[in-house]
Amino acid sequence: MRTTADVALRVSEVFASIQGEGPSVGTPSVFVRVQGCAVGCGWCDTKYSWDPRRGRAVTLEALLAEVKAAGPQNVVVTGGEPLESPAFAPLIDGLKALGRRVEVETAGTEVPPAVEVDQWNVSLKLAHSGVAEPRRLRPEAIARFRDLGAWFKFVVGEEGDLDEVLALQARYALPSERIVLMPLGMRREEQVARMPAVVQWCRRHGFRFSPRLHVLIWGPRRGV
Repeated sequence: MRTTADVALRVSEVFASIQGEGPSVGTPSVFVRVQGCAVGCGWCDTKYSWDPRRGRAVTLEALLAEVKAAGPQNVVVTGGEPLESPAFAPLIDGLKALGRRVEVETAGTEVPPAVEVDQWNVSLKLAHSGVAEPRRLRPEAIARFRDLGAWFKFVVGEEGDLDEVLALQARYALPSERIVLMPLGMRREEQVARMPAVVQWCRRHGFRFSPRLHVLIWGPRRGV
């Protein structure tokens, strides 16, 4: 029988902050950023987490100790693309064994395994991400996340992006109350400029608006 000391993975960083976006925005949280991502969005703000060979190697036992010491009960497993990690399921199991509430941030390109996740935050990528459609939209994965009650987050900057969100909603039968719109931009000024239009789109279509608090507070900084 494998133990947490036998399981190893690579992580970019572990830090305590607040959840910056989505339905639990503002919640004190520990972030576990898993190394490795094959999606490759052009506007990604964590490109340092793409290469699966980088980051640091750590045993699951040591990682869980870091999470426990960090304090907050809410844990956000992010990346990179955490579902690409072979240690994803053991990591989730270990966090739940600690009694933590677990959120997972994912691009929704991998079918999720049968693990106990409290909240799936699925950031489906639009055309402006620069990622080819077959790579960013996997129907079987999207359908599974939908059936699990996931939240679907979209970064939007103009009306054409909204049209794309509406088309994806219709194609994959995504419930309006589970769609979150967030303004595009990695600088505070860009966020502020786009917020009024994004709020109007949310009101018009029954979507939820989310700021990107980490951008508004700290700008394009790492580890916050």
